[in-house]
Amino acid sequence: MTIRGSISVSALVLAASLGTTPVWAQTVPQTPPQESAAQLDEVIVTATKREERLIDVPVAVTAIGSEQLQNSGVSDIRELTGLAPSVQFQTPGGGADSSIRIRGIGTTSTNPGLESSVGVVIDGVTRARTGVALSELGDLQRIEVLRGPQGTLFGRNTSSGLINIVTREPSFAGVEGRLEGTYGNYSDMRVAGAVNIPLSDNAAFRLEASSETRDGFYQDANSSETLDNLDRQFVRAKLRWEPSETLRWMFSADYTNRDENCCVAVLAIAGPTYGTVNTLAGARGDVGYTSPDPFDREASKTSGRQNQEDIVDWGLSAQADWELGFATLTSITAYRSWEAYRSQDFDHSGADLGFFAPDGLHQSFDVFTQELRLQGTAGMVDWLVGAYYSDEDVMNDSAYRMGADYPLIYGGAATFQASTLAAFTPGDGARGIGNQNGRDISVFTHNIFNVTDQLSITAGLRYTNNRKSIDFRGENFNPACDSAVLTGDTPGITRFCAPFWDTRFNTAGDSDSRTEDAVTGTFNVSYEFLPTLTSYISYSRGYKSGGYNFDRAGFTTPATPDAADLAFSDETVDAYEFGLKGEFFDRTLTANLAIFHQKFSGFQLIEYTGINFVVRSLSEAISEGAELEVTWRPMEGLTLTNGLTYTDAHYPTNPGNLGYSGRDMEQSPDWVNVTSVTYEFPIGEQLTGVAYIDNRYSSEFFTGGFDPNRIQPSFSVANARFSLRGPDETWAVDLWARNLFDKDYYRRVIPATFQAGSYSAFLGDPRTYGITLRRTF
Repeated sequence: MTIRGSISVSALVLAASLGTTPVWAQTVPQTPPQESAAQLDEVIVTATKREERLIDVPVAVTAIGSEQLQNSGVSDIRELTGLAPSVQFQTPGGGADSSIRIRGIGTTSTNPGLESSVGVVIDGVTRARTGVALSELGDLQRIEVLRGPQGTLFGRNTSSGLINIVTREPSFAGVEGRLEGTYGNYSDMRVAGAVNIPLSDNAAFRLEASSETRDGFYQDANSSETLDNLDRQFVRAKLRWEPSETLRWMFSADYTNRDENCCVAVLAIAGPTYGTVNTLAGARGDVGYTSPDPFDREASKTSGRQNQEDIVDWGLSAQADWELGFATLTSITAYRSWEAYRSQDFDHSGADLGFFAPDGLHQSFDVFTQELRLQGTAGMVDWLVGAYYSDEDVMNDSAYRMGADYPLIYGGAATFQASTLAAFTPGDGARGIGNQNGRDISVFTHNIFNVTDQLSITAGLRYTNNRKSIDFRGENFNPACDSAVLTGDTPGITRFCAPFWDTRFNTAGDSDSRTEDAVTGTFNVSYEFLPTLTSYISYSRGYKSGGYNFDRAGFTTPATPDAADLAFSDETVDAYEFGLKGEFFDRTLTANLAIFHQKFSGFQLIEYTGINFVVRSLSEAISEGAELEVTWRPMEGLTLTNGLTYTDAHYPTNPGNLGYSGRDMEQSPDWVNVTSVTYEFPIGEQLTGVAYIDNRYSSEFFTGGFDPNRIQPSFSVANARFSLRGPDETWAVDLWARNLFDKDYYRRVIPATFQAGSYSAFLGDPRTYGITLRRTF
C-alpha cells in the first residue's frame, strides 16, 4: 500500500514519537528482536536481481506475496489495481488494446509499433507489449511493482516502471497439488489445477492448467449472443533440474488460448446522429441503439457482424544458474509467440457504418531473447555485469471496411454525386500490412558499494543499441474513392477517400530502417539510520526506443509513400526520488514513503484524430508526486493496509507540446487510495476463517483527450472474499465478489465512429460474485 504527500512524512514522525517506543529504540542493533505472532512477515524481493528485505531495497517497489494474492483472489494483472495504488489499468477493447500506467505514465497499445512504458516480466522473461502479458498467471509466488524508470536491469528498458511476476517453482519436497472449481454469476465457470512431482533427488516437475468460460456482460440487441464473454485456456509446465551443487536449471513452457467476443462499447452520449442511426438500422430490421443509458449494458451491432478476438500466446524458456565460486553466472534464453485475430463492428451501433471482417485485424509478435548476468561480491562491492539481446518480429495487418449505411450517415444522394454512390459496394475499403523487425543489444552493470554498515551507494549503467526496420504495403478495394477523385466530388473525396482507405495510396508501399544508441543508468545513495529505518535518494535515466507507426494513413504523400514518414523518435526520462522505509512497534507496522519527480523528453503519444492514428513526440511531460504504503497488524490475525497516492502527471506549458501544452495527462487521477483489511480467525478447533475486503478510490480523470464529455468522475470499487478453510488448509470454500457495490464507471470514452456529436464508452465490469471450492493434497 502506498501513501503520498506530506501526510506520509507526518505519519512516520508520529510513529516514532508515540508513547509506545518502537523496538529499535530499545534494542541493541546486534540483538534481533524476538518474533511475536503479531509481527508482519518479512518481505523478500528481487528488485535489484538480489534477494533482499523490502526495507533494505533502495527503490520504490510494492511487493505482494502469495498469501495476499490468494486472499484477494488476484489471478490477472488487471486486478492489481485493487492492491497497488500507483497502477492504472486500461482495457478499452480486446487484449491487444490494453495498457498499464504507473505514476500516470503509460502507452496505449492500439499501435503495436510503440513499446510499453511499463514493462511486464514473468519468470525473468520480458513480454513484448502490455497486451501480450494479459494471460492467466497461474500459481504465484509474488508480484513486485517497481515504480519509476528501469534502465539497468530486467532486460528491455522501460521509462515508467515494471511489473515483475514470479510464479511458483517445482519442489523436491514431495508430491503435492491442488484442484479448484468456481461458479459465479454470468454463468462463470472455471476449473484449475496443479501437480508437483519430484522425479529424483535433483529433479522436479510442476504442471498447472486452467479453463474458464463466462457469458458476456452485454446483450446484443440484434442477435441472441452476449458480448464481452470469457473463453480461455491456460497450461504451464516447469522442470527444475539441479545436476550438481553448483548448477541449477529451470525449464518452462506455457500456452494460452483466448476465443472471446470482445471490444464492446455502448452509447454514452447521444448526439445529433442518434435518430439517424436508429432510422438506418430500423430500415434493415435492426436496432440502432436500445438505450441512451450506457449502464443498461445494452449493446448493438449490425446483424451478421462479429465482435471476435482469438489470441494464441505461447513460449519456452530455459534459465541456468551456475555457481563459479567467485561469482554466479545466470543465463535466460526464451522464445515467445503471440498472435491475435479480430473481427469487429467498430462503429458500435446497429447501423452498418464500418467494420473489420472476420480476421480483418491481424497482429503478431515473435520474440527471441537472451540475457546473461555475472554477479558476485568483492570486498565492499556487490557487483553485477550483463548483456541482453532481443530479436523481435512484429506484424500488423488491418483492413478497414465501409458498411452499407456509410454513405447514408452523411446524407447519401443529397451529399454525394450519383457516380460516386454507383461505384460504392458495402465492404469496400483498404488494407495496410506492416512488418517490423527490431533488434536490441545492450550491456549493463549494476553495483552496490557498501561504504559502511549504514551507508551504501548504488551505481548502474546500461548501453543500448536498437535497430528497427519496417516494410509497409497496402491493398485498395474502394472504387468509390477512385470515382470521387475522377469527377472532383469534394464530399465524396472527404468521406470515401479518408486516409485509412484512400486509394491514392501506392500499394507498393515502402521500407525504412533506423538505429538508436542510448545510455541509461541509476545512481542511488542509501543510508540506514537504524536497523528498522532506512532512507535513499536516487537519480535514474530511462529510455524507450522509437519505432514506426503501423497506420497507412501516416504517409505524408500517399501516392509516393516514404516509410520514414511513419517513424517516431525515442523517449527519455530523468527521474529523481527520495524514499524512507521504516518498521515500527516490534515490526507490527511498516511504512514506505517515496517522493518523486520525473521529466520525460520526446514523450511518445498516440492520438486518434478522427480519421487516423498519429504518434506525437511531445517536447516534455512531467510526472511528480508522493507515495506512502502502510501495513499494520494491530493484533494476531488482523492485517490492515492503506495506500494514498498523489500524482501530478501533466504536459507543461511548452511550444513543443503542441495542443497538449498546460494539460493534465489522460488516465491519470490526481489521488488514488487503496485500503485492504484481512482478518484470519479460528472457527472451533479445526477450521479457519479468512475475511478480506479491499477498496480503491480514484479522483476524476480524463479517459482520453481533453473533452469534458470524456471525464470519469471520482469513484470507488470494492472487492470482498470470505474463505472457510479446513485443517492445514487441505480444503477451502471461498465466497467472493468483485465490484461489490456494483459501481458504474467508464474505462474510456471516445467520440463515436462516424457519428458526429455522439460518444461511445468502454465500461468497467459490473458486480460479479461466486463460490470457489479448493482441495489441496
